[in-house]
Amino acid sequence: MRGSPVLRFILLAIALAATAVGLQRVTSARVVANPVAIPEKPVAAAMHVPFRLILSAPAAAVEIDTGKVIRPAAETPITGTLELEAANPHVALVVRWKNPAAAGEHRFAKLILEAPGQETVTHVFDADGDIDDFLELPFPAKK
Repeated sequence: MRGSPVLRFILLAIALAATAVGLQRVTSARVVANPVAIPEKPVAAAMHVPFRLILSAPAAAVEIDTGKVIRPAAETPITGTLELEAANPHVALVVRWKNPAAAGEHRFAKLILEAPGQETVTHVFDADGDIDDFLELPFPAKK
């Protein structure tokens, strides 16, 4: 047998103690001395954007959701003003048609947004049945 059993025991005890100290340091919760306060961003004002919606067929119901749901009369063309969130402008459109589409027929709804100081945005929603779609808008692009 080579080496002293007492020396082996002492070296093993030192190695285990070093490992325990390392594990203790890695797994312990860290205390942050000065937590950084994150200032809240000011709430951006809503944008009022005139719109026009043209439907390819008579609709039973139309729903436009920009954070506030509006249900205009389903007569084409539909016009008005949308109130869009300045931070995350989006439009969700749901159109339920009065009559089902014939086989192979696609129905569409053309949305035209004319934001002041911005380029006109035109988007065509189409489907072979009812329309239920979402559009993220590029506003505000200019400052």
